[in-house]
Amino acid sequence: MRLFLIFIVIFSNCAFANELSQAHKVTKTPEYIKMKKQYEKCVLRKGIEFVKVSSPSEAIQYAPIACKRELLTIKQFFLGSAFKTEVINALVQSVKEGVEIDLVNSVYKERLKYF
Repeated sequence: MRLFLIFIVIFSNCAFANELSQAHKVTKTPEYIKMKKQYEKCVLRKGIEFVKVSSPSEAIQYAPIACKRELLTIKQFFLGSAFKTEVINALVQSVKEGVEIDLVNSVYKERLKYF
């Protein structure tokens, strides 16, 4: 019984690793790269627009929300694949977090222009 459980755990980890490998291949496609760039451009543009009329923290908070459609397009792209929901959510979250890091830098750079 114990050996069987170990086999299940190892098999599950291998399957998850294989799925991540496949996800890595999908993220190198031109279609995905184009969608990711559109989302990034939208968030950065909105962040710079928002910081001109509000605080940096509000711009950082609301710019990604203003571009939710582009992020959902990326999620839809992954939903059309054979990935598990957990992998899809991790991929989308990774895109979102990466863009938010760039957003913080852009917003504060823009804000410093006025001082």
